Amino acid sequence: MGAVIIQMELFPRADKTDYEAARSMLKRYSRMRQTANALNNRSLLSDKEELVKIEYHQKADAIEMAVNLIQDDGVKKVMEYRFLRGFPRWGTVNRFQSITDRSVDRRIVRGIESVAETLKLIGAI
Repeated sequence: MGAVIIQMELFPRADKTDYEAARSMLKRYSRMRQTANALNNRSLLSDKEELVKIEYHQKADAIEMAVNLIQDDGVKKVMEYRFLRGFPRWGTVNRFQSITDRSVDRRIVRGIESVAETLKLIGAI
């Protein structure tokens, strides 16, 4: 019998589905972090609440790490403001008035791509 060789990517590339999953997680980040923290402050949790607390802490931590690993400082600042701090798009555009709204949108797209790559790498998506 011949040997079967399987080539694995060291850094798996995110695809369109991964980008959508990352975008969804980023949009839910604030809610996940708030819910996890609220459950953390309660002394008695049901089994379901404990599972939600653990899952949301893990996902929120993964999102924070992925955003912090963005290499482009301009992209990272936009992503932190928009998703980690929870501001809407118009608030983000208003905050970064030194660049055009289209540039803010491009930075968000590049940021989501970077976050998706990291989340894919660590198995969060």
